[in-house]
Amino acid sequence: MAKWMVLCCLLAIEPLLASCAEPLSDRAAKHETRGDAYVQQEQFREAVIEYKNAARDSPDRPDLHWKLASAAAKTGDIPAAFTALTRVVQLDPTHFDARWSLGDLYLAAGKTSEVTKLAEGLLAARPHHPAGHLLFAGIALQEDRIADAIESLKHAAALDPTMLRPLLALGNVYFTQRDLKPAGEWYARAVTADPASVEAHLAYGYFLSATGAIDEGKTEFHKALEVSPDQELVKLLLADRYLALGRQDEAQRELAGLVADTNSRKARYALIELRLAGGQVAEATPLLNDIREADGHDAMGLYLKGRIALAEQDVPQAVGLFEASIGRNAALPGPHLYLGLARLAQGRTDSAETALREAIRMQPGNEVAHLALAKLYLAQQKPAEAGKEAWQALRSNPASLEAAVLYGDALALEKNWAKAEEVYGLIRKQLPDQPLGYVKMAALRKVQGQVVEAAQLFSKALSHAPDDLVILQDYLISLVDSTQAQQADRVLDQYLAKAPRDPNLWRLAGRLYVSQHKTDQAEKAYRKAVDLAPNVALVHYELGQLYLLQRKWAAAESAFQVALKKEETNSETHTALGMVLTAQGRGEAADQHYRRAVQLDRHNVVAANNLAASLGEHLDLDDALGLALGAHEVAPANPAVKDTLGWIYYKKDRFEDAHRLLADASAALPQHPTVRYHHAMALSKIGKQQEALSELKTALSLPGGFPGADRAAQMVASNKVEE
Repeated sequence: MAKWMVLCCLLAIEPLLASCAEPLSDRAAKHETRGDAYVQQEQFREAVIEYKNAARDSPDRPDLHWKLASAAAKTGDIPAAFTALTRVVQLDPTHFDARWSLGDLYLAAGKTSEVTKLAEGLLAARPHHPAGHLLFAGIALQEDRIADAIESLKHAAALDPTMLRPLLALGNVYFTQRDLKPAGEWYARAVTADPASVEAHLAYGYFLSATGAIDEGKTEFHKALEVSPDQELVKLLLADRYLALGRQDEAQRELAGLVADTNSRKARYALIELRLAGGQVAEATPLLNDIREADGHDAMGLYLKGRIALAEQDVPQAVGLFEASIGRNAALPGPHLYLGLARLAQGRTDSAETALREAIRMQPGNEVAHLALAKLYLAQQKPAEAGKEAWQALRSNPASLEAAVLYGDALALEKNWAKAEEVYGLIRKQLPDQPLGYVKMAALRKVQGQVVEAAQLFSKALSHAPDDLVILQDYLISLVDSTQAQQADRVLDQYLAKAPRDPNLWRLAGRLYVSQHKTDQAEKAYRKAVDLAPNVALVHYELGQLYLLQRKWAAAESAFQVALKKEETNSETHTALGMVLTAQGRGEAADQHYRRAVQLDRHNVVAANNLAASLGEHLDLDDALGLALGAHEVAPANPAVKDTLGWIYYKKDRFEDAHRLLADASAALPQHPTVRYHHAMALSKIGKQQEALSELKTALSLPGGFPGADRAAQMVASNKVEE
């Protein structure tokens, strides 16, 4: 019996041994053949699996790795494509297309030194091929050298007039620069060069539609549909173009028609995303339920369910669903993008940035991710980084007004006045009958100190939007700043005469009077607003702010308490009440309101900073440190936040960290005695006694006093800072 069992086992193993003995080259050939078949059927994800198996069995064949790279690129799996391309170039350094594709990936990653080497090699190998010039153009665009980029692209176009890439790139560059005539000419040349190109017709149609030629744009869109055998793909692209143009209804019609005609899963996904983006959660949910019934663990289904949770402001659930989707399919850019946006909503900026970066790595033209990063960097006072992201968004969508504004704002923050003015001027040129360009240019003039011109520009903006009270306020305050207070009063009186019962106008009047130091008139205006809108929390809050400014603590407290009765969930009101209570020496009550403010809004820097400072004084250092770090993450350039965090580090004996922050705070707030005192104490702990004494003397000479002043005076008198 035992021998028979052994014999059976041997017979069972024999086929396995025979299978293992199959030559690796034959196994590779079978996987390759299956991969080729999947590519023919456009099942690229399955093709990637087969090509990976083939490459494992025949690792030294560059043609296999090239097939793998091409299929991976089709699925959006950029890491797999990059690895495969790198292997192709290692095995065959002369493989021109692989080196070109690798250059494009390095370009998307911002690795310009690697791109330069590849571009130079491509030009040396084929001096009359456009590839090297196209890579150099990409580098120039990333470095904002527009003239150099145009020159390289024109050279590429001259070398191969039939290649669409340089023609469309030139159209995009000129469109981004709002130089519409040459932009249109290059798009038209692309259509002429390849009348059967869907991409060319869609690009030209988008340009025409975005610049007001709606009928001509539709004609190009229809031509794209006529020339393409893949109607699903073109309609999806067309819906995307309509969406970029702000024409959501037309995008929905295209997608809904595609779902009805072909039951396209891709169209269903896109339609759900579109409806969610438009806040149509109820309309999106049934479409998603159909997908989820088919496969409850589908990565896209999990992602879209997360989108619904985010739309319903259930951020923790959304985060969990996005992470689950990534776990199912890490190659989808959408879950990474919205995980980043959800993390931003939670105030977790570091992890948000990581997720957004991953979305861009997987999809370099992801406009939403670039815009989100641009806003994040602007909030963090990082203009160079913000400008780069806004520029990338503009490259992805040259008609994006939001990207253009963010780009201009980043340049203005960087004090690149000339370039910012150029961008705002282009916005004004593109939208001559709208106020935005005038408003942005006016704000730029204001920060440059050119207040008279700022007032003139705000006036022009107001002429295009006379009922916009924000623009009216900016105009009136600019008049006051340019010593035209009487004109400001006349304009305000005209508005009040037309709408004497508008509480928002009376609130505006209060703010104007505050800017003129007319506190009695400001109080009357705010009280009029309270009479007209007694149930609106904001009017009580603004009245309280006036009393806070006047140091009328009891009146301010009363106004803020009324505001909280009307709207208890207002973080700013809790913060303001906390400040009043702090001024009255009621620290414990103040801390309760600061804590509530932070609970309501994790981005409330003032509340988090003030609570951290208070807890630090009571030696509750761990909680204080957490709050201070959170405030610093949101506002890393704020000197008051640096002072608080630095002083907490000092108390936790982290003196190097303390000195770094307190030195910055002292330089930014040279007239603040407490900050100078904190800096002095940190200096003493890193062995800089003389500098510490100098800082203490300065702190004591400044008005206002500070806690620890008596001790500071004793140290100065003894000529030694105690350690």
